[in-house]
Amino acid sequence: MKISATNNINIKQNKSLNYKNNIPFKGGVDCLVNFWQFVDNGGRALQFTVEDMFGTNFPRTYKGAMAGYKYTGKINVPALLQEAIREFLTGPIMCITPVAVLAMAKKSGKTVNTHIENIENLSYLMKQAVQSKNSIGQDDFLRTVIKDLITKTSAKEANSEDVEELLKAINKYVNEANILNNKELLKKTGKKTAKANIATAMENLQNVFESIIKRTKENYKNTDFTQVKYTINESGKQGSTSFKNYIEYINSYIQDFTKRYSKDGIINATQDNISKFKSSFMGKRILTFASMFAITGILMSFIPKVYTLASGRINPNATAIYKEADKNKQENEINKNKQENEVKSDSAK
Repeated sequence: MKISATNNINIKQNKSLNYKNNIPFKGGVDCLVNFWQFVDNGGRALQFTVEDMFGTNFPRTYKGAMAGYKYTGKINVPALLQEAIREFLTGPIMCITPVAVLAMAKKSGKTVNTHIENIENLSYLMKQAVQSKNSIGQDDFLRTVIKDLITKTSAKEANSEDVEELLKAINKYVNEANILNNKELLKKTGKKTAKANIATAMENLQNVFESIIKRTKENYKNTDFTQVKYTINESGKQGSTSFKNYIEYINSYIQDFTKRYSKDGIINATQDNISKFKSSFMGKRILTFASMFAITGILMSFIPKVYTLASGRINPNATAIYKEADKNKQENEINKNKQENEVKSDSAK
């Protein structure tokens, strides 16, 4: 018995509809949906910030404000300041500092944000693209990379038609992505439209890759089409990463290499240039991450000094308890003295 779908839904058309018109919630719930959608779209940095705020920053600041309240009936301002300064500085410094260091490092080349394994992998494939020649075009390198990723991912030799199809899709994506780096084109297109075009180009690129693997790989059941395999070095060692990341690495590598070693669209890819480029960016990658840890650690070390100074160099959370203990001690001594005086008075009688 054959079962056929009775409702063919055009997913792309549904995605293009304004989802607000389809949400049955109104008022506060609708605002929550919009807020969490905004957080999700903001990436890991924004997600971490929101989680940190609601998970620790606000609750701990509140606890600081209420420290000793049952004894004094007053808001503990020093404790509030201590908790707020510590919590609201810790999260942002841990999140923003590495991003800022990486942003500064990327000014020397986006390959800084490429994994060391992929710098080695792409340098090896650059050598394969050149072989006995010294000069190649950008597409020559891309064809070599594409052939390798299709062959390793599908476990079957890639044919020229598949290589050219994926090359066309990659070049389309690269052209859209490079608009963000071109002020004149970005001004004409608009940042929002440019980002939307990049997302569409990546989606199309992913679909092309998936269709190639499906018709190339003998058994693609349980295959994760978001992952790609590649050759790392001369020994034939293989690696794996996400398809999207690999495309970003390829684009960064060829753009940076072209800036250094090309003229009139021809890349001077000598063995010496490839080795220098590889060593340079591997070193920058290591230095960048070492700087992230060092600078973050240094900035974090100042936080206790800041909140200790703001709270008057005392432990404000325990101040109310100490005062209550002193009060009880004084009352106990008064009562003790009172009892002793009463005993003496009775004895005298």
